[in-house]
Amino acid sequence: SYGELNARANQLAHHLIGLGVTPDQPVAICVARSVAMVVGLLAILKAGGAYLPLDPAYPSARLHQMLEDAAPPLLLADAAGRAALGADALLDLTVVDLETATPEWANLPVSDPDPRALGLTSRHLAYVIYTSGSTGTPKG
Repeated sequence: SYGELNARANQLAHHLIGLGVTPDQPVAICVARSVAMVVGLLAILKAGGAYLPLDPAYPSARLHQMLEDAAPPLLLADAAGRAALGADALLDLTVVDLETATPEWANLPVSDPDPRALGLTSRHLAYVIYTSGSTGTPKG
């Protein structure tokens, strides 16, 4: 239900805040299209971060280039995302596994994080999208 979706997103958002997500900070998400993807995107926004969507179907080199350019310290991933990125790309990132049966944030509050307490305003970054660019090099 929408209520369950919101509750899960709130719990994950509280976890992301605990991991140090701050306004305007890019947070990468590389997952197959699923409910977990929606939960992850909402959680990043609720925590104040700017989501950086990485499609697991993209070529590995392109994904690595976007990660290097945006430099997110945190990645939300599932098995498809981890496989697409490869182990080397994950070394410098904190990876939050969205497929965990009992996630470590399962007991966190289901209430919305307070945007005022986080210092969020409408002027903060919401997402970083990369285009192919006129040179063929992705640009954020």
